[in-house]
Amino acid sequence: MKKTGIVRIVAGACLLLAFSLHANAQLFGIDEEDKQDEKEWKVELPPFPEEANLLSFYVSPIQTQQFAIDEASLAVGTHEVRYTLVATSSSGAKNISYEGIRCNGGKYRRYAIGRSDSTWYLSHRDEWLDIQYREANRPQASLVLNFFCQDKSIAGAPKDILFRMRNNRSLQGVKYGF
Repeated sequence: MKKTGIVRIVAGACLLLAFSLHANAQLFGIDEEDKQDEKEWKVELPPFPEEANLLSFYVSPIQTQQFAIDEASLAVGTHEVRYTLVATSSSGAKNISYEGIRCNGGKYRRYAIGRSDSTWYLSHRDEWLDIQYREANRPQASLVLNFFCQDKSIAGAPKDILFRMRNNRSLQGVKYGF
């Protein structure tokens, strides 16, 4: 009889814990569908970017680098936009990374870093990072605000995003009727 009582208490505690975790996920906007999508969409590294495929975009008036994405690498999933980012310093040095942005949550993730021999190095960090909107060099924030996201959703298919980038048509202009 004592074992049955202990089993019931443990089962009840597990049920309460499961309910609590589900409630917290809903409260803090953690969507089970987002987690599922993240697991299903495998990371397939794109070919290394070519200069002819780079689309420059504006970041801020005090930027110290120029930024571009490789249009051939742009991919849109259910909850994420993936792209290759190329940051070029005033001396010509390039930092290249393959990244993803989640519009619902304002986060980005770096999947791989480009090497000088035009190969990819997989990032060992697998967490999503907050996008910084106050930094002088904030390329992810510029992509979110101007081209990728609208109302916490992905703003169209790759062709729509590329059209905006090629023609410098910011989503901010759409908001204000420009």
